[in-house]
Amino acid sequence: MTSSVYPNKDVIAASKQVVNIFCNKEDSHGTKKYGTEEWCADNYGLKCEDHVKNHPEKSNKHFPKGTIPNPTTILLTPDGETEMWRKTGKAEGKELCDAIKEAVKKTGAGIGRDEYKFMTEKLAKAEEAFGGNKVKDGIAACNDVIKTFGKMPAAKPMIEKAEKKLDTANEYGREQIAKSKELSTGGDIEGAKAILKEIYANYKGLDCSKEAEKEMAALPKAK
Repeated sequence: MTSSVYPNKDVIAASKQVVNIFCNKEDSHGTKKYGTEEWCADNYGLKCEDHVKNHPEKSNKHFPKGTIPNPTTILLTPDGETEMWRKTGKAEGKELCDAIKEAVKKTGAGIGRDEYKFMTEKLAKAEEAFGGNKVKDGIAACNDVIKTFGKMPAAKPMIEKAEKKLDTANEYGREQIAKSKELSTGGDIEGAKAILKEIYANYKGLDCSKEAEKEMAALPKAK
């Protein structure tokens, strides 16, 4: 299947409608250059350690231990729990394409590989940005996910992750506004103003930015 089925253009097109997980405990395939990228020689998009790691994690869930016919192809529901189709032995290209088509009909339109890759990369970028205090970049990455795929039902879990990150950032911004109020009450107007300016400038698009702007306007003049 590695050389005759997976490279087939129709199979490639069909496989973009599902999340593909390849499990193989062999670690001696070597590597191959694909443009500027280097992957497992038998499995584009993976390194040998990836599919070796997948083998016990995924295979043992769907096979009694010690009875894994190779190759076996399984199609599961989006939650990974319910089996929809199984083929022991080689699945021909048309057979696999037809099986994927029927599965998609039953589950509804899902997220293609390219869309899934886009969202996971954006969410990872947001995580890194928020962790590195690059709040603007984190907000932008989350909004890219929400604005691009907000109307796609299958993207709901990813949308919720992006929204949760924004909610966390907004909550932090409001905590900082509360801190600025304490400083203002204690007479440190400049300290309060500095916090509010930072929240207003870096958290734009979130409610806390608008709230910081209002609080700045209401600050008493420094003596």
